Amino acid sequence: MPSEPTRPDVDRYRVGSDATVEEFLAVAKVYAREVVAHHDLSVDVSGLDWEVSKRAKRRAGAVKHRDASPETVSLTWAYFQEHGWTATADVVRHELVHVHLLEEHDDPTHGERFREWAGRLGTSLHCEPFADPNYLVVCEDCGSELARYRKSALVKRPQDYRCGDCGGRLTARSVE
Repeated sequence: MPSEPTRPDVDRYRVGSDATVEEFLAVAKVYAREVVAHHDLSVDVSGLDWEVSKRAKRRAGAVKHRDASPETVSLTWAYFQEHGWTATADVVRHELVHVHLLEEHDDPTHGERFREWAGRLGTSLHCEPFADPNYLVVCEDCGSELARYRKSALVKRPQDYRCGDCGGRLTARSVE
């Protein structure tokens, strides 16, 4: 039976939803340093900018990079508020894998290397939803639904597109 991946104790770094953005980021960075040391990742936590996004609706975190050089780790405030510290610590580990793979292999993807490292760090590949969509694009033929958060071209002109599942016609509507 495979053993559970080891990692620093998430609860030791727990911060509550009443934390300020500054407190939240400080705890996230301290936790990140511990994860990096524990797993021997090629990440300079202090060399990265750390920020909170209050706009993101579909991603819990991101690594901004230029020319395969990681610059900023962004964590989403709404995700933290909705799911708490334990889930956000998972996001920190996820983003650290991205930084490590950018540094070592110029690889920002969720490919095989990422999945291997994610397993080592006990982190997930995708985050739980935390915001309701503003629009739904629905296939008139098969009924499949696509959630959309912004008024994209697909939402504005669904007639210009076809369903990826069946090729049917699409319609868009606001979610109230």
